[in-house]
Amino acid sequence: MELIYTYHPVWIFGAILLGLLYAWFLYRKDTLLEEISTATKWIMASFRLLAVTLIAILLIGIVFERFVERKEKPLVFIAHDNSASILLNKDSAYYKNEYPNQLTELSAKLSTKFDVVNYRFDDVLKEDKTFDYQGKKTDVSEVFHRIFDQYTNRNIGAIILSTDGIYNAGANPIYAVNQKSFLPIFTIGLGDTTTVLDAKVEKVDYNEIAFLGNEFPVIVAYAGIKLKGRKAKIELYNGTTKVGQKDVDFNTSDAQGEVKFLVKASEIGYRKLTARITEFDGEQTLKNNSFSFYIEVIDGRQKILLAAEGPHPDLAALRSIIDKNKNYEAAFKRFEDVKSTSEYDLIVLHNYTAENDLLNKVIENGAVPCLFILGNQSNINAIGNMKIGMSGNNNGLEEISSVINSNFKEIVLSPQVLDLLSMVPPLQAPFQGIEYSSALDILAYQKVGSIQLESPSIYFTQKSKSRIGVIVGEGIWRWKLADQARNKTTLNFEEFFGKMMTYLALKENKDPFRVNINNEYTEGEQVIVSAELYNKSFDLINTPEVSFNYNNEKNEKFESYFLKSNEAYRLELGQLKNGLYNWEAKTTFQGEVYMIKGTFLVKEMKIEFLNSVANHQILRSIAKQSNGEFYFNNELNLLADNLLKRDDLVTVVYQEKTFDDLIDYKWLFVLIVLLLSIEWFMRKYHGAY
Repeated sequence: MELIYTYHPVWIFGAILLGLLYAWFLYRKDTLLEEISTATKWIMASFRLLAVTLIAILLIGIVFERFVERKEKPLVFIAHDNSASILLNKDSAYYKNEYPNQLTELSAKLSTKFDVVNYRFDDVLKEDKTFDYQGKKTDVSEVFHRIFDQYTNRNIGAIILSTDGIYNAGANPIYAVNQKSFLPIFTIGLGDTTTVLDAKVEKVDYNEIAFLGNEFPVIVAYAGIKLKGRKAKIELYNGTTKVGQKDVDFNTSDAQGEVKFLVKASEIGYRKLTARITEFDGEQTLKNNSFSFYIEVIDGRQKILLAAEGPHPDLAALRSIIDKNKNYEAAFKRFEDVKSTSEYDLIVLHNYTAENDLLNKVIENGAVPCLFILGNQSNINAIGNMKIGMSGNNNGLEEISSVINSNFKEIVLSPQVLDLLSMVPPLQAPFQGIEYSSALDILAYQKVGSIQLESPSIYFTQKSKSRIGVIVGEGIWRWKLADQARNKTTLNFEEFFGKMMTYLALKENKDPFRVNINNEYTEGEQVIVSAELYNKSFDLINTPEVSFNYNNEKNEKFESYFLKSNEAYRLELGQLKNGLYNWEAKTTFQGEVYMIKGTFLVKEMKIEFLNSVANHQILRSIAKQSNGEFYFNNELNLLADNLLKRDDLVTVVYQEKTFDDLIDYKWLFVLIVLLLSIEWFMRKYHGAY
C-alpha cells in the first residue's frame, strides 16, 4: 500500500499542530472545569485534539494506492440453434422437449468451474435459454462475431455450438473461426445427415409489380431428391384458381429444373399466387412443397416525357435511369410532336426552344413538374419570361463545375455520390448575362476554376402546384462515364439523378394527418409504423389519440393505439405472420375526423425449409481448426467431462491497482462523531458547555 498526497505531506504536521492549538486554547483556562481533575481534562482535550486533527487530515486529501487480486473464471458460451430447420427430421419431438433440458443440465454441470452464458441464435444472437424453433434464417458466423466483439479482453474459455450445420445467411462460419483460431469451439451435431426423399419448390422468380391487362412471367425452380424415375406436377394458383400446370420428370436421384408460367394481370391490387409441387409419401416435411408470393397489379407507371429538338446523350443517360425504376416509364418526343401533356407526371426539357405553344402554357401555369437542362440551343430569354427563377439572354457557353449546397436538405445524397460530384467533368453552361431569383432552393452552386460563385448550377422552385428543376448546363452524360471510369459502376450517377427526378415528380402531401408505413415487410422483420398530425398553422402536434386497426387475410382483427413520441406518433406491431394486411388509422382533432386506409404485405420466408439434411462436416471442420472437438447430441456428458478436465481453460488472476480516498472511509466519520460526542457529554456532565 502506498499513500498519495494531494498536498505536501508536511501539512500532516500542520493538522496535528492545529489540533493541539485548538485543544490547548479550549481547555487552558476554562473556569467551569476548575473543580475536575487534571486527568479528566487531559482526556477531554485528547478527544478534541484527535477529532480536529482527523478533520484537518481529511481535508489534505490523502489517497491509498493498493493492489488487489481479481479472479476471473473462464467464460464458456453455449449457443443453440433456434431455427426451423432443427425440427425437419424424425427426432423433432426430442429436440422440442428433451434436448433443451439436456442443455440446461450441461450448463449447470459446467457452472461448477466456468462462468456459463447461454445463447440462442437464428439470424440474430440472443442471451436466452428458451427455444421455439421459429427462426426463419440461420447465421452461424453472427455467433462468433458477436461473442468476439462483445467479450474482447475477457477470459473466454470456449464456445459450444449446438446446431445442424445448415446456414443460409451471413458469411461462411469457417472464415469467422479463422479470425480467432486460438479459441476452442466445441460443436454438437444435431439433425439427420441422411438424404431423405423430398420434392420441393426451391425458388420462384417473379416481378413484384405487374400492369393491369399485361401478362407477367413466373419462373418456378424445383428439385426432387431420391425420386428418380417418378413424375410430378407443378401447379400455379392465383388465389384458389389454378392458372397453370406443368408436368416434370425426375431423371436422376437429385433432379433440378425450372418451369415458366405466363399469368395475366386482371385485377388491381395485391394478388396472392402459390406454386405447388406434387406431395409424395415418405417426405420428411411438406412445408417446402409450396411457395406463396404476392404481386401488386397497378394501373400503370408514372410517365416521364423526354422532350428535345432531337436525340442527345444527356437524354439517353436519363432514360437509362428511368428504365431501371419499376415505378416510371419514359417516352421521347421532339418539341414539335408534343400535342398533349396530361398523361405525364414529369417533363424533361433539354435545350428548350420555347416554340411549342402547348408546352409554353404548361410551364407558365405550372401544370406539370418540369426539369430544364439549359444549353447552347436553349432560348434563355423566352424561358426567363416564363418565371422559373432566372432571366437573361444567350451569350455563348462556358464550362462550369458544381459544388453541392450542404444546406439543401430535401434530397439526401450518399457519401459516394458526393465524392463523384466533386470530380465530374464540367457542364457546358450559358455564358454570363443570367440573373437568378433570390427565392430558389439551390442544390448546387456554380464553380469556375477554383472560384465558387453565388449562382446556382442546379436549383428548384415552385410554380403553382408543380416543382420546377433547372440544370444550368448540358453534358451530364459525361458524369455517367466518369462514374463508370472511377467506380466501375454507374449506381452513383443513377442515385443522384434518380432522386432528383423522384423529388420533382412526387406529388406533395399536404394532408394534416399522415401515416408512414412500408408497403412490404419480410417475415421475421419488425413492423414499425409512424404518424404525424399538423394543426392549421402546420405545426406538428400529438395531442389527440390515434388508433391503428388492421386485419389479416383470415379477417382476424387487431386494435392498437400509437404511442406519443416527441411531437409525433410511433407504433411497433412486432413480427407478423406472412400475408396481406389491411389497415386503418384514425384520429379526431378539433371536431374533425381524419382517417387513412391502406394495405401492407408480409412476405413469406421459407429458406429454412429448403434444406433438411444436416451438415456435420462443417461442424467437424470448425472444431478441428479451433482446437475443439465434435460431439453428437447424445454425448453431452462426455463433452462436459472433457471440458472440465482441460488444463488450458483456467481461472485468470489479475492484479488491479485501486485508489481509495481517505475521506471515503465511513468508519473515520463515525470515529470523529464518536470523539466529539463523548467529549461533549463529559463537558456537559461536569457543568461546562
